[in-house]
Amino acid sequence: MVKRTYWVILGQAIMVFIYLWIASLLFQYLQMKANEADSFYLYLLFSQTAYIPVGFLMGAGSLIREWNTRGRFKMNRFLIALLVVPSLYILFVPYFLPFPSITPTIILTNPSAGTVIQVMAGYAFVKSIHKMSER
Repeated sequence: MVKRTYWVILGQAIMVFIYLWIASLLFQYLQMKANEADSFYLYLLFSQTAYIPVGFLMGAGSLIREWNTRGRFKMNRFLIALLVVPSLYILFVPYFLPFPSITPTIILTNPSAGTVIQVMAGYAFVKSIHKMSER
């Protein structure tokens, strides 16, 4: 059992690095296209969502364990409401929706905050999925 855990962790790490490599190539391509066409919405959308799958991959181990247990899938709505919805609000409202945001400017101007929020949103979403045992 322990040996299998090491392989799962190694597989997750490899998948994260491959994904980050592909995302970096896409960032370069979309940035070049945005400069050429004066249309930056696709680049902006990708930059606001690119690292959410990293959070998915980080939480994939627990989802695999849940998949193998008996029961029905349920969502932890409290975790979704507490972490995922505010994260998506911070990521999308200031950039895509035409009404004032309550997000502090320091978060919007910090280049690392968006990446951390994306990873947190992906991880929290995966961790919110669990199985309820059948009675």
